[in-house]
Amino acid sequence: ELTPDSWNEFSLSVTFSIEDGSEKYSHVISSMEGYKEPVVPSEKLFDSTLRLGQLFRQFGKQWRQVHYHVKRLQDGSWKYTVEFQY
Repeated sequence: ELTPDSWNEFSLSVTFSIEDGSEKYSHVISSMEGYKEPVVPSEKLFDSTLRLGQLFRQFGKQWRQVHYHVKRLQDGSWKYTVEFQY
C-alpha cells in the first residue's frame, strides 16, 4: 500500500508534461483528512501511469492531468472517482 493505514480518504493527481523532449509524469498523493505524512509513489504506480499514458496515446488522446479521489467505505471496501483533463 502507498498510503498509511490511518488514511481513509486521499487524492492522487498526476500531471503529464514534456521536458527537454522527454515525457514526465509527476504524482502528488494527499490526505483529504489533513494528515501530513509524505507518501512516495511506488515503482508500480509509475509503471501503471506510463501504461495508462501509452494506452491513451494509442487511441489518439493524451491527457494533461488525471485526478483520483479515493475513499474507504464503512465496510472496508474502497470507492474511487477519476477525472481526466485534456
